[in-house]
Amino acid sequence: MNEKQRVAKRRKSIINIAIFWGIILGLCVVRVVYIAVWSELGLSPYNQRLNLMEDKILRGNFYDSNGVVLTQNIDEVRDYIYDGRYNTSVGYLGYGEYGLEKDYAKTLLSPTYTFLGILKNLFTKEKFVGHDVYLTLDNELQEVVEKAFAKNRGAAVVIEPKTGQVKAMFSAPAFNPNTANLEVVRNREDNPLLNRATQGLYPPGSIFKILPAYGIMEKFPETYQDIVYNCTGEIIIDGEVIKCYDHTAHGMMNLSEAFKYSCNTYFINLRNYISYKELSSIAKQFLFDTKLPTKILVKPSRFDKNDENVFSQALTYMGQGKTLVTPFHMAMIASVIANEGVLMEPYLVDHIAGKKRNTPKEVDSIFDTAMATNLQNLMIGVVNGGTGRALSGIPATVGIKTGTAENGNGDAHSWVLGFAQDREDYIAFAVVVENLEGEAVGIVEDIVVNFLENNRN
Repeated sequence: MNEKQRVAKRRKSIINIAIFWGIILGLCVVRVVYIAVWSELGLSPYNQRLNLMEDKILRGNFYDSNGVVLTQNIDEVRDYIYDGRYNTSVGYLGYGEYGLEKDYAKTLLSPTYTFLGILKNLFTKEKFVGHDVYLTLDNELQEVVEKAFAKNRGAAVVIEPKTGQVKAMFSAPAFNPNTANLEVVRNREDNPLLNRATQGLYPPGSIFKILPAYGIMEKFPETYQDIVYNCTGEIIIDGEVIKCYDHTAHGMMNLSEAFKYSCNTYFINLRNYISYKELSSIAKQFLFDTKLPTKILVKPSRFDKNDENVFSQALTYMGQGKTLVTPFHMAMIASVIANEGVLMEPYLVDHIAGKKRNTPKEVDSIFDTAMATNLQNLMIGVVNGGTGRALSGIPATVGIKTGTAENGNGDAHSWVLGFAQDREDYIAFAVVVENLEGEAVGIVEDIVVNFLENNRN
């Protein structure tokens, strides 16, 4: 090998080494950028990079499904146009960053840079503005729910069953993040910082009767209506007396009648047909004790499958005992029933400005169409002469299950779970009102009437 060849070989070796280290350096840079921008660490609220972005960029704004603006920036300060109406969804800043303000911080603080925009910034020092976020929520419906809860505590969730879009989500009491004092809000006894819609765990009362009703129809598909019980107004379990509401003696009841009039003794008697272990399996099928299939943070509902107390087990069949549920989860169950047994993934964000819309995603078929129809008919029966007859005058197909849930903190909670259909369109909902029996039905009426007005316009 002559000198010229040796020089060429050394040069090639140097180039190969440079390429190798260049690739290593490039990978390191990519990794650092990923950690800083895209990873959980990069998106963490403790990442100082986001704080620096806040100093240089104005947050994009939130809009409802009809393009109504929900937030604005006044003198570079975040302003919530409807005060506390969107505490549970959009969230807030300044009180411990919460909700979509936190989850979409990077998006809200990431502007689309243009040449003209950069030139304008150089000369005016005007801040860039991040991406806007468009939600599935309907501001009109949200207002209806807000007004209905003006003097009450509780929560409401409304979902579009065919798509999974969340059309309304509200927790009461709310607070105004524009003006409220953080320490005062934190110390309030009614706890407005608790998102009751997704984090509030309540005894379900009679709305839980949907599960044992499902169980008996599944186990005895041809003969379940032949399973009857003579209600005398009370039943004795393990030496303890359990009563029907107002100690009403309903007489001979089959499933449809017992569901319609919410007969406690009938459902407790179902222990003789559906074991507690089988009921536990049904609860699992209905997504109890599991992370719900949604990007929305929802606390899992609880069913104590290890409960060995005979009396407590019996109470579970009527929605008492140790069972606890969130309004969001109950709205999902109503949505599945309305959507022929198919669960769609619930979501709040329709799209980010300039980007592709989120599309509905089917999660699973929880039960078949025939079972969904059976459950729908039971719920329609509640409106047609049962405990939900106050809604019978609404010119649409409405099916519900009412519930009165005893609790250790004062008067019983009021529940309604259900759906409403107008031609091809549906909504599903769950409403709980704390310590006020029967109050949830009136809120549901307001929700359904608004749905019909919007749909027919």
